[in-house]
Amino acid sequence: MLQRSAFIDLLKVLLTVGIVFRHSELVGLDGISPAFDTFTRAMMAATGICVPLFFVISGYLFFLNVPEKPGVQFFIDKWRRRILSLLVPYIIANALAFVAYWAAYRFAPGMMSGYFGDNWKNPLFIFWTGPENMSLWFIRDLIIAVLTAPLAWLLVRYTKIWGVLALAIVCLHFGMRPWYNLWFIAGAWLAVSGIHVHDPQWLPRLAPAWQAWCFFVYLYHYIPVISLKKVFAALLHPAGFASLFASYMATALVTLTVVSALFLFMKKFTPRTAGVLVGGKL
Repeated sequence: MLQRSAFIDLLKVLLTVGIVFRHSELVGLDGISPAFDTFTRAMMAATGICVPLFFVISGYLFFLNVPEKPGVQFFIDKWRRRILSLLVPYIIANALAFVAYWAAYRFAPGMMSGYFGDNWKNPLFIFWTGPENMSLWFIRDLIIAVLTAPLAWLLVRYTKIWGVLALAIVCLHFGMRPWYNLWFIAGAWLAVSGIHVHDPQWLPRLAPAWQAWCFFVYLYHYIPVISLKKVFAALLHPAGFASLFASYMATALVTLTVVSALFLFMKKFTPRTAGVLVGGKL
C-alpha cells in the first residue's frame, strides 16, 4: 500500500471544488453585465486547469513506484483494480443519470431544457456520447487512458521527456484528440522518472474519506448544478453584476452543500452502498 500524499489529497479537494464552480457558469446570460462577463472569463480561465491536473494526478498515481520493466501482470493488476474504482462507478452514475433525465423530462421538463434535447432517450448517448456534455466524460476518457497505459509507459520509458514534448506539439498543432492522453502521459513521465511529491511539514493530512468525497462530488454534481442554475435564475431574476454573482455563487455553494450532505448521509447510514458508488474508496 503506497503512502498517501497530503499534497495530492488536498489538491484533489481544491480541483473538485473548482470543477463545481466551472460548471456553475451562467450560460446564456452573458451581455447583461460586462463586469460579470469579465469575472466569468476569469473563473473559466482559472478552473480550466482542473481536469488536466486530474489527468496528470491519475497518470502519476498509476505509475508511482512502477518497476523498471513492468511485466504484463503489473498492468493486469492495475486494470483489475480500476474495474472497481472507475468502471463500476461510471456505469452506475450513468444509469442513475439516465433515470434522472427520464424523471426530469417526465415531470419537470423545464429543468433540463436546453441541455440534451431528446438525445438522452438513447442509452448510448448517456453511456458514450452524452458524457461529453457532463462531468462523466472525464471518467470515460480516463478509463481509455488506463487501458492504453502500456503505450504510455513505452513512450516515457524510451523517449523520456522528448516524447512527451513531441506529443504535446502534435496535439497542440493539430488539435488532436484524445488530448487527455497528453496529460495522463505527463503524469506517467513524472512517476517513471522518479519525480516524487514531497509533502511540506506544515501541510495537514486529510482523512481518507476526503478522497471518496471528491469522487462522489465529481460523479454526481452535474445534474444538481444545471438544475439549480435555472432555480436561482428564476428566483433572483439576474439583471446586473450583484444578482448574477449571487446566482452564480448560490448555484455552486448549494450544489456542493447538497451533494456533500448526500454523501455524508450515505456514508453514515448506507456505507456499503456509498463504498460501491465511489469505487471502494471508503
